[in-house]
Order: sequence, then structure tokens, then C-alpha cells
Amino acid sequence: MVHVRRLAFVMGLSCVCSAATGPLRLLEGERAAFAQASELDPLRDAARASPRDPAAALALGRALRRAGQYAPALTELRRGIALAFANPPVLARLHWEIARVHMDRHDFGQAMTACRVLQKLPGDAAEGHACAADAHLVWQRATEALSEAAMALAEDPRCYDAKVADGRAEEFALDPVKAEAAYRAALALRPDGVGAHLALGRLLARNGRKDEGVTELRRAVQLDPDGPDALFELATALGPGPESVGLLEHATRERPSFAQAWLSLGRQQLAAGRLAEAKHCAEQAVREDPGDVEPHVLLGQVALAEGRADDAIRAGEDALKLVANTAPAKLLVADGNAKKGEIDLALEAYQSAWGLDHSDPTPLVHAAEACHAAGRDTSASAFGLKATQEFPNWAPGWAAYGDALAAQGEKQAARDAYRKALAAAGPVDKAAVQGKLSALQ
Repeated sequence: MVHVRRLAFVMGLSCVCSAATGPLRLLEGERAAFAQASELDPLRDAARASPRDPAAALALGRALRRAGQYAPALTELRRGIALAFANPPVLARLHWEIARVHMDRHDFGQAMTACRVLQKLPGDAAEGHACAADAHLVWQRATEALSEAAMALAEDPRCYDAKVADGRAEEFALDPVKAEAAYRAALALRPDGVGAHLALGRLLARNGRKDEGVTELRRAVQLDPDGPDALFELATALGPGPESVGLLEHATRERPSFAQAWLSLGRQQLAAGRLAEAKHCAEQAVREDPGDVEPHVLLGQVALAEGRADDAIRAGEDALKLVANTAPAKLLVADGNAKKGEIDLALEAYQSAWGLDHSDPTPLVHAAEACHAAGRDTSASAFGLKATQEFPNWAPGWAAYGDALAAQGEKQAARDAYRKALAAAGPVDKAAVQGKLSALQ
């Protein structure tokens, strides 16, 4: 019965773009109406049962898009367009959905073509400009997006999609204050707007207002409980933990092609020591986005955790073939060589990784640890000192420095380093550090 009620809502829902003027239109991404993988079967059944109904084609096409099935989505949406000549509101939404398919595929040209078609439909100029604004954001063209959003709002000041697009453009223009104002204006027009809650929550969470952001993102998930994007953003805002894992698992079920969700889930599984699950996630992420460096690095990190140093190095090298100046890939190669005892090769790669990214202390810390493990404590001390100078509040750096100092017989300096490790931030085994400190008393 739940599926039946949702299906009826999908096929019958419409609203007014403006309170006074503007075309009737189906909402994008609102409530549970917009189904994903979990609800494709009933929507397929409805489309088969009503083969001449463009609204049924719209509902199925939208669900296919949100599930990441882009080619079938286009087929169904184009079928709907052929049926919708006598139904202008549904025809407009079909063109909107086709544009969104192309946006999801990062195809700016095809997306803009669909938006321009939408602009030319009677009464849909505002929606067409809002669509064009979203299309420009595929390539992060904030200036052009702001211009299109302004044209949309000139046509219809109460156009919700234009307000959301305006906020996204302001984010790309690095003006979070204006972005927040635009999202809140969109929510004033439509308090149950999933897209605005989602965008506002993401903005707040990324700008140090985690609690407010999580509240908005929870509202987005409440309104759209199977929405992959809302699930992913809430999981990201919450940070690692059981709830985040559950949200990411849900997102990947709803959109099996969601590479970023697989990647985030795999990282959490790896951190928790669930190596089989982490490997599966990494493989899925590589399969869905083979041109992205990060899934290859994750696959290598899993291999390293499983003791397969050669496989880890190969994964790092594969990532470097994609992007040669990738610090995490260099770090992976370094860690793999360190695991094999190839300390000189490891140090060369650690130094390269540090040179590529001075914001990450890991290469310095791992270099210190590798040198200490190889009995090269003078070098270990140098890397540890550099880590603590560059990152004075990073506990792993102080712990590695303390190990090098203790091995060199500098007990007082080692005690100081261990105490700072216990007081600083970052992942260290505090019981182990305390044990080393006690042994030096």
C-alpha cells in the first residue's frame, strides 16, 4: 500500500511556480514521491499499465535518473515527451528531467539544449532560465549561473528552482552569506523543498555550523527518505560512525552507481577494520568511476591493510597514471615500499608526497615511523621534528618523534614528546604512548 500511495502522489502532484502566475509544475525531488531503486518496479508496472500516460513516463524516468540509470531514464523521458503534447505542465517537467539527466552525467552541452527547449515552452521562461543556471553549475560557472538565475527571478520572483540555483551559484562564488539567504528564501516559498533543505544543510555543515547543518539535512532525509543525495550529505555531515555507515549503505542501495558514496563507505569500513567490506566498496567505486584517483588509492590502502604490499604499490601507480601529482597516491606507494622494507624508495616517495601537499602531516609521520622501524633513528628524528614543527597539535607526529628520541637515548626529550602526544589531537593509541612514557620515568 505504501508504494501505491507514493505512486499516486507522483502521478498526480502539481504545484504553482508562482503563487499568482506561472505554469503548473511537478516538483523536483520533493518528499517521498520521487522514487529510486527501491521503488522502480511499481513505477515500471504503472508505466506498462498506462502506456499513453506521460505522467507515468515522467515518474519512471525521474526514478531511473535518481537511481543512476541514465540511458533508460532518457529513453523513458523521451517516450513521455512524445505523449505529452496535450499536457503542457508534464511536458515542461519532462524537459527539466532530461536536462537533469545530462547534468548528472556532466554533459553541459546537452543539458543546456534541454534547458533552452524548456525556455521556449509557453509560460516556462523562468523555469528554463533556472534550468540553465543549474547547467552552468555543472562546469562551476558561477557568473553565468547567477545571470540565468536573475533572469529567471525577473520572470517570476517566486520561482523556487531559481532561488536554489541562485544559492548554489553564490556558493561557487564563495559568498556563503548570500548563498544562505537564497536557500532560506527558497524555503520561504516552499518549506518542504528537499533541494533547499539539502543545499542549506550542506552549506552550514561545511562552514562550521555542523549542528544546524545536520538539522537541515535530517529534514531533507525526512522529506525524501530514499533520496541518495540527501542520505549521502547527512552521512558526510555526521562524520564516521554507525549512523553514517547505515546512511551510506542506504544511498548505495538506492543508487548503485554512486561512486562517492561507495568511496565514503569504504573509508569508514577500512577505518573500522572491516577489510572485506572495504575492498568491496573500493572495487565498486573503481568500477563506477575508473578515472577518479581516490577509489584506486582506497583499493591500495585495503591491499596494504591486508599485507599485500605489491598490490598496494600497483594501485598507487595506477592512480599516478591518472593524475601524476597526487599526494595520496605517492603516500600509498611510499607506505607499500616501507612495508616491503625498501626504505630508500619509501623515503623518496614520502618526500614527494609531502612536497605535493603541505597540508597533510601523514607523509612526515609515516617517514619517521618507517625510519625508526628500519633503525635509522637520526632520520626518524628529523622527520618527527619536522612533523611537530609544521603540525604542533598533531598527536601522531609527537608520538613518532618520541619514538625516535627514545631510541637515541634522549629520555627527557622523548618524555616531553610523549606528553605532548597525549595532550594533542589526532589518532594515537594513548595507552601505548602512556606505556612508553612510564617506561622512561
